[in-house]
Amino acid sequence: MSSERTNPTAGFWDERTGWKTLKQVLLLEPLPGGSRWAAAFGSLLLFAFLVQVVTGILLAMNYAPSEKTAWESVKAIQTEAPLGALIRAVHHWGSSAMVVLLLIHLVQVYVWGAYKRPRELTWMVGVLLLFCTLGMAFTGYLLPWDQKAYWATKVGLGIASTVPFVGDGTRTLLQGGNQIGNLTLTRFFAIHGFILPGLIIGLVVVHLYLFRRHGVTPPWWRTAPQLKADEEPFWPKQALKDGVFALLFLIGLGLWAYFRPAPLGEQSNPSELYEARPEWYFMFLFKLLSYFKGPYEVVGTFVLPVLFVLILFFWPFLDRIWDRSPHMNPVRRPVAMGLLTLGTAGLIGLTIFAVATDVRMQVPAQAAAKEPAPPEPAGPIQRMDVPGLYAVHCQACHGVDGSGDAVRASMKTIPDFTSLEWQTAHPEVEIAHRIMTGDPPLMPAFKDKLTQPQNLALAIYVRAFSVEPGKATPAQPGQGPPPAPIAKQEPAEQMYRDLRCLGCHDRDGRGGVVRMAMPEIPDFTNAKWQSEHPDAELEKAIVEGKGKFMPPVKDKLDKEDLDKLVAVVRSFKGAAVVVKDEPKEPPKPPPDVTVPPPPLKEPGPAAEERAAQIRAASVVFRQYCVNCHGPDGKGALLKAAMPKIPDFTDRAWQDSHPIPQLRAVIRNGKELMPAFDDTRVSDDQLNGLLAYVRAFAPGAGPAAEAPTAPDDFEQQYRRLQAEWDALQKQMDELSKTPKGP
Repeated sequence: MSSERTNPTAGFWDERTGWKTLKQVLLLEPLPGGSRWAAAFGSLLLFAFLVQVVTGILLAMNYAPSEKTAWESVKAIQTEAPLGALIRAVHHWGSSAMVVLLLIHLVQVYVWGAYKRPRELTWMVGVLLLFCTLGMAFTGYLLPWDQKAYWATKVGLGIASTVPFVGDGTRTLLQGGNQIGNLTLTRFFAIHGFILPGLIIGLVVVHLYLFRRHGVTPPWWRTAPQLKADEEPFWPKQALKDGVFALLFLIGLGLWAYFRPAPLGEQSNPSELYEARPEWYFMFLFKLLSYFKGPYEVVGTFVLPVLFVLILFFWPFLDRIWDRSPHMNPVRRPVAMGLLTLGTAGLIGLTIFAVATDVRMQVPAQAAAKEPAPPEPAGPIQRMDVPGLYAVHCQACHGVDGSGDAVRASMKTIPDFTSLEWQTAHPEVEIAHRIMTGDPPLMPAFKDKLTQPQNLALAIYVRAFSVEPGKATPAQPGQGPPPAPIAKQEPAEQMYRDLRCLGCHDRDGRGGVVRMAMPEIPDFTNAKWQSEHPDAELEKAIVEGKGKFMPPVKDKLDKEDLDKLVAVVRSFKGAAVVVKDEPKEPPKPPPDVTVPPPPLKEPGPAAEERAAQIRAASVVFRQYCVNCHGPDGKGALLKAAMPKIPDFTDRAWQDSHPIPQLRAVIRNGKELMPAFDDTRVSDDQLNGLLAYVRAFAPGAGPAAEAPTAPDDFEQQYRRLQAEWDALQKQMDELSKTPKGP
C-alpha cells in the first residue's frame, strides 16, 4: 500500500496489465538447486533463433524472390548494402549454429532424463522444433539461387518425391510445377520467411509453457532437501548466466561471420550440371543413401528416416518398455544410454566418412526417372541475350537489318553489315576489336560497358546480317527483282580501301607488289593502258570481276559508286596520286549526330597501345592479305588458283613455321606471295600482323578443348574467343622480341 502511494504509476500499470504477476512468472520462478550453467542452453537456443529472425528480416528487406532477381539481389546485399555481407554471414552461419545448439540441448535433455513423466509432451514439442529448424535450413538453401542452391534443392525435392503415394504431389506442390523456377522460389521464400517461423514461434510458446508448468529438471545427484535448501529465483543469477552465454555466442558468431563470409556461387543454370555437396548436418543422410540402389532406394530415402523420426518423437513412451522407473540417473538407464551412444557414434561416423569420401548430392534414380526431359542447354546467344544487346547498343545506328541506311546520310562511313564485300574484308577478330575499342568519334568503345564474352558474341552476331559466301538467297515467289544498290556515300579513296583494291593494285596503282604472282595485273599509271580501256570496260570489270583473282561486286555498288572508283583508277595516270593506307584523322561527326560521351574509366597507356597495335594489324591484314587468305585465314577461295596457299587455321602448319620464318617470308616474299619491306609494312605493323596470323590457330587451352558446340553460333563464338585470347597472348610475346627481321 505504501509503495502504491509513493509511486501511483506502478499501481496504475499493474491494475491494467498485471505486470507484477508477469514479472513473478517470468523472472522470479524458483529454481530447485539454484542457478546452473547447464540450464543456459535452452535460453541460448532461443536467443540464437531471435538472431536469425532479426537478420532474416534485414535480408528480406533487400531480397527479390524471382529467377531473374534473386541471385542479383543477394549479390547486391553481399557487395553493396551497408553491413550486408556481415548480416548475411551471421544469418548463414547462425543456421548451422542453431542446429548445433539443438543437438546439444537434445542430448542434454536425453541424458538428464528430462523426457520422463510428466515431461513427455515437452520432449515431443522439442523434437518438432528440431525438424522445423532443419526445414528452415532446407528452404533457405534455395534462396541465394546459385548453382549449389539450385541443385541441392533439386536433389532434396527428388528425395521427397520417393515418399509412397504422396511424394510426387509433395514435390509438385513445393516446386509449383514440373521444374524448379519462379514459383519454387516464391513458395520456398514464403515457407522460410513466414510459415516455418510462425510454427516455430507457436511451438516455442507451447514448449515454454510446458517447461514452466513442470519446472526445471533437477540434478539427479542431489536430494530433495538439498535442492530445496539451495533454491533461488531465476533473476538475477540464472539470468546473468544466460546473458553471458548469449554474449559469448554473439561475439563468437560475429567474429566467425566477419572472417568467413557466406559463400555465393555462380548464378543457377539448369543446363549446366553441378554436383552439390550437402551441408554437414545432412551428410550422414546422403552417405546412407549411397548404400541403397535401385528398388531399395526408398529404404534410404523414406523407410529409415521415417523410422528414426518416429522413434525420436515417441521415445518417452518407448523408453517405458524396458525402464518404468522414474530414475533420471544415466547409470541406472543402461538401455537408453547404450542406444544414445550407438546412435551418436553412427551419425558422427557417417558424417566423418561422408566428408572423407567427398560425398555428393544425387537425385534418386526413381525420382530422376519421373522427371521431364531436361531443357536443351542454352548457348551463348541465349545466355547473353545477344539480340537484346544489339537492340540496346547497336540498333539505333546500324538499324534492325544491320544496313545502317537510316543514318547513312549523316554517318557516311557507317558499315553495311549486309554487304558481302564488307563481311569478307573484315575478319571476326577485327570486328571484335572495333566493338571493344570503338571507332571515335562516332562509335564508342564497349569494353568498359560490356563484358568480353558479350563483345565477342556481338562480333559473331554481326555475321548473321550477310549471306555466307557461296550461298545465294533464294528468290521468293511473287517477288520482283532485288532493289537497286544504295549509294555508299563514301569518299572515293575509302571505297578503294574497303573493296580491297589496295591489296593488289597497291597505293600507287602500279600493282608491282603482286606482279610476280599476277603477271596480268594492270599498271594504272601507264598512259597507254589508260587510253586502251574506256570507262565502260572498267565498270564492267569492277561489277563482274575479271580473271582468277578479281572478285565481282555486282549489286553492291550503284552508278555513282562506280563512277567514283573509275575516277580513282583514272587519277593514277602519270603517278599523280598515292592512296593512303588508312586515314590519319578520324572523320568529324556531323552536326546533327549526338556523339556519346566517353566512358568514365579511361584505359591506361598499355591498353591504348595494345588497341592501336591490334587496329594497325587488322588494317594491314585487310588491305594486303585478306584478298588471298580470306577473312578466316584459310585461303579457301583461291585454293584452286594457288594450291600452295597456306591454311592459317591449321595447327600443324603453324607449328612448322616459327615466327622468324614467317617474318622472313613476309619481308622477302615467297613464290606467288609478294615482298613487304619496311617501306610498306613497318616493324611494329609486322609484329602485329604476325600475332594476327598466329591467332587463326590458337593453341590448346580451355577454349580450344571445349566440347563440340551444338549450333553454328556457339562454334563460331568459341572459335573467336580462342582466337582473341591467342591474339592477346601473341601480342604480349612479340612485344618482347627484337623488331628486326
